[in-house]
Amino acid sequence: MARQAKQSRPQLVCILADNSGSMAGEKAQAATQGVQEMVMECQARGPAGPDRSYFKVLLIRFGDTAVVDSQCDMTPVRKIDPNQIQIMGDGGQTNITEALEITRDRLRTYLQELESHPERSEHPIPLVMLFSDGAHNKGGAPQPVAEEIKQLTLDGEPVVIAAAGVSVGREQPDDRTLRAIACAECYVPITNAQALTQFISSVGSSGVSRAKDVAQVIKQVQA
Repeated sequence: MARQAKQSRPQLVCILADNSGSMAGEKAQAATQGVQEMVMECQARGPAGPDRSYFKVLLIRFGDTAVVDSQCDMTPVRKIDPNQIQIMGDGGQTNITEALEITRDRLRTYLQELESHPERSEHPIPLVMLFSDGAHNKGGAPQPVAEEIKQLTLDGEPVVIAAAGVSVGREQPDDRTLRAIACAECYVPITNAQALTQFISSVGSSGVSRAKDVAQVIKQVQA
């Protein structure tokens, strides 16, 4: 089936936010601002009305464990209060794997439901966006789970993962692992707080879903 995704069909954006202790302070503040700005930008898209959201948001914070934000649980974006979204950096260690596992399971169900939709070709492919400053992953290897996500498709088009490695301050991220998690050309190293905010807000609200288009948005962030 030829895909002709329409903006009027909501795109699911999955945000995997590092909430480990090393994110506390400037990085957590920048991440909070980025997610809030992304939500507000997404809310501004489309015709007026609370039921006309062009995006849905799944926000998963991960520290020792991964937790789905109850307000952003695949929720239409206009039903989200951006001021209630906080990344605190108080979650202990870094467990990227569990966050990816939750994302994989949610996406499987979501895509299976779309398969039976009579106008599924009009629905945008979901986008997964992850950021982390962690050098040590507490869970098992995250790469195999990331590959399972990237193998999920709708009408033959795969889900894309964009990732940012945050090296603001003393903590240095595991660039090799994060590059392996991300799709080709969809990884970006972040060296200042402002760039983290811009990555989250720009990529998350871009409305694109193909790897080459996500890569272009990331290049604009880096410019």
